[in-house]
Amino acid sequence: MKACVLEAVNKLIYKDVDTPSPKKGEVLVHIKACGICSSDFARVLKSGTYHFPTIPGHEFSGIVEQVGEGVSPHLIGKKVAVFPLLPCNSCPQCREKHYAQCAHYNYFGSRCDGGFAEFIAVPVWNIQPVSDDVPYEVAALAEPAAVAWHAVAVADIQKGEKVGISGTGTIAMLAGLWARRHGAEVVFFARTEAKEKFLKSFQGFHVVRLKEGVTENDASSLPGGMDVMLESVGTIESVKNSIELVKSRGRIVLIGNPAGDICLPQKVYWKLLRSEITVTGIWNSSYPDDWQAVIRELSPMKDDLAKLITHKFPLSTGQKAFEELTHNAEFFIKGMYVNE
Repeated sequence: MKACVLEAVNKLIYKDVDTPSPKKGEVLVHIKACGICSSDFARVLKSGTYHFPTIPGHEFSGIVEQVGEGVSPHLIGKKVAVFPLLPCNSCPQCREKHYAQCAHYNYFGSRCDGGFAEFIAVPVWNIQPVSDDVPYEVAALAEPAAVAWHAVAVADIQKGEKVGISGTGTIAMLAGLWARRHGAEVVFFARTEAKEKFLKSFQGFHVVRLKEGVTENDASSLPGGMDVMLESVGTIESVKNSIELVKSRGRIVLIGNPAGDICLPQKVYWKLLRSEITVTGIWNSSYPDDWQAVIRELSPMKDDLAKLITHKFPLSTGQKAFEELTHNAEFFIKGMYVNE
């Protein structure tokens, strides 16, 4: 089969590799679409992965082509999305079914070969069937969509609440869609005209343009502050803004992966204390609950979800896809490899 293999930092090679065979309890998935995550940019272009060579990619969907021993043949031909985390199933967190906190997990696309390929063998436990009317590209959004769903669930968003979102990446926009689905008033804090225009193309999204931090005009346009802030960037400025924008006794959910240390000014930290703000971090998603909820939403939400996929590439594009997205003169939300 063909795959994009990361042989070293900044060396993603499209080449022939052995096609895997499904073992006992596994299925062979013919991958039809695989998203390029922001974490993939770091792995491919900057930091590398856990070992070389590795096939990256953890946001993928496809069709079941073969089944291993002990797996029902009725799964052959099924369209599926794949949960990329492989838990150890023996640590305390796994015994409590908190698989994202597994002490000894494996992971498609970083710790073992992933979805930048034509085929992959995965445990049947990791697959979620998807409705036939859902495009493969939309099904491949299930992984980031589940992370966003988890954030909204942890925030305990209620109908009519004001939910602010700091960030305009894929997970931030997915969180906005799920918050809107919960009946919330959704406000994005954006920095560029292109992102503002794109966000306003979705029904029910409000956009506030920020320049350098939260201003008095920003605050005055949001009487009472946000009930909930979803921080989706992972920078000191974004965390500070989230604290400034949330109301007293409000909730903040931290989603964004930090690129460095997050150090809060004393005045901002005091607001956390004096306003009794609840701050919660999230990591990955809760499987299978978040995934099953998202899978149910893929069909009714497919048009909005498809809009997030701004760039598609044949798998043969290889590293050029990363270079095109990195140097894109306008903007992108989600780039994706597609196997025809």
